[in-house]
Amino acid sequence: MYSFKNLTFIGVLSVCIICCHGFTKSIPKKSYAASSIDLMNLLEVEDELVDNLKGYVETLKIKLNLMERSLIDMSIEHNEMKSDYESYLGNPLNSFRLIHRLHKSWRKWYHYAFRTENNALVRIENARLMRKMLPTSLDLENACRGIDDLMSFYDLKPEELAAGNLAGYSQPDTGLTAYDCLALGEFSVQNRKDDLAEAWFNLSLTRFENIIDKYRVHKSWALLLMKTNQLTAAFHHLENKPEEIFPSHEVIHFEEELATVQNCTAVVQKPSRLHCRYNSSTTPFTRIAPLKMEELSSDPYMVVYHDVIYDSEIDLMLNASNFSLSLTNSGQKSEVRASKDSYIVDSKTLNDRVTDMTGLSMEMSDPFSMINYGIGGHYMLHYDYHEYSNMTREKYGDRIATVLFYLGEVHSGGATIFPRINITVTPKKGSAVFWYNLHNSGAMHSETLHSACPVISGSKYVLTKWINELPQMFSTPCMKDSNLHPPKKQ
Repeated sequence: MYSFKNLTFIGVLSVCIICCHGFTKSIPKKSYAASSIDLMNLLEVEDELVDNLKGYVETLKIKLNLMERSLIDMSIEHNEMKSDYESYLGNPLNSFRLIHRLHKSWRKWYHYAFRTENNALVRIENARLMRKMLPTSLDLENACRGIDDLMSFYDLKPEELAAGNLAGYSQPDTGLTAYDCLALGEFSVQNRKDDLAEAWFNLSLTRFENIIDKYRVHKSWALLLMKTNQLTAAFHHLENKPEEIFPSHEVIHFEEELATVQNCTAVVQKPSRLHCRYNSSTTPFTRIAPLKMEELSSDPYMVVYHDVIYDSEIDLMLNASNFSLSLTNSGQKSEVRASKDSYIVDSKTLNDRVTDMTGLSMEMSDPFSMINYGIGGHYMLHYDYHEYSNMTREKYGDRIATVLFYLGEVHSGGATIFPRINITVTPKKGSAVFWYNLHNSGAMHSETLHSACPVISGSKYVLTKWINELPQMFSTPCMKDSNLHPPKKQ
């Protein structure tokens, strides 16, 4: 039962809530938050629930005591057996009892352990029937609103309420718990009181001890900061995620969005182990006309080729394109792609050059796709491989690789970024970036998640070639757990 002090505090709080709502909004008559009489009834409901739970615990204790006593008897006999196996098992009665025990007794214990006693079932059913008497989410919302009104009317701070201080009426024993503070913080978020929400979240963190509970607060705080575009601060709340917690979809999306913003605005230093060289080993033609190649990543394998398409070819492609199409909405993970695109007739010369760059066959490859990004033009995070099966994949296989030609200089912005491997490729006229979308085993390479950053100034033209998987059976080795091999160094 609750102490008289607790009951007094509840009564005072109820009166304050009712008074505050006289100045603000009316609440439905049967709201727990607006009536001290209803709160008294709710207290009786909790008493009954506590008694019901105590009865359930007592039933479990009886069951537990029986099992513990039996375990003691079995342990004595088992230790006797272990002290001298030969003597024990040499007695035919002991051998019989061992076989009988394992055949019959342990089966009974198994069923007994998982059997729910009748008394326990009654307690569980009582608890289920009493659910209709519990406060609803609307009751909780009204209670939070009552606390919020108290704070506004009497100029109370979250720290005072959390400590049990009500406008000079102090009762520390009735202070708010960590869960109470978290609920008030989430209510403040819903009502766009961000500063107040952060204060409640901070109080909740100081009261929680379990790291999983703390992470729940950090997650709510991070999502609040994300709404106000404080991405770096939000990330700090998520970086110490406990290993036992699997991140939610919204957290994964946030982390990827943060990485996208950071990569679009940062100057990325290339790994020192990778360098520039001439590629003269992919095809026989490259032996007499090697290509300027810059290595970006070994897993996934990714390179940039410089001066790989001529101005005359670029002019021809631009003249052949048709940008009368509307804004597209494609890409597996993007909400919208602010750009225009057009498929153009394949060029044998360019197809041969892609083969020289990649060593892959252009048979059954997708036609070249021309994409134009204007001011603010972008493409949100996506993969080039098919995440889900479709007719194209069944006929030609998945997109094993991508080649992306840059056909113009962008004054500012417009980089192609790979946030999971921290790589940024800045558009440079005449260059092309090439990467594998699949592992050598054919498995999808999730590290190839990429995005086109918004164009700040200028107009960005890119020419894309997606290379399909099935025609590569004789040009690409298939190894179970290896990555695709880059061209050999000369």
